[in-house]
Amino acid sequence: MTGFLVKYRVAVIILFYLFQFTWLDTKSSLLALEEMGLLAWLSLTFLLCFWLTLLFDMIRTPINNKTFWLFSMLIFPWLAPAVYLFQRKKLNPLQTSAFSKKRN
Repeated sequence: MTGFLVKYRVAVIILFYLFQFTWLDTKSSLLALEEMGLLAWLSLTFLLCFWLTLLFDMIRTPINNKTFWLFSMLIFPWLAPAVYLFQRKKLNPLQTSAFSKKRN
């Protein structure tokens, strides 16, 4: 699933922000869930699934600065997923490094 998100990241991010603006436009509240309309439920479901998928990917993947990315998802949930999708390939740690090799 994450491979699909990374491959089509521009389209996915456009959909992510489209659903965010749809959620904001419905003026729905998480405190009044029984009053939400169908469009608000659909946008909330998409946003939650997308956000959780990226959060689990951050936890599972060995990336540099994992703590920073996890906190950024909690502090900036509307911005961090988009930035993470564009930076994901660059965040993977180097497998072999000339500096980490021990000399005999």
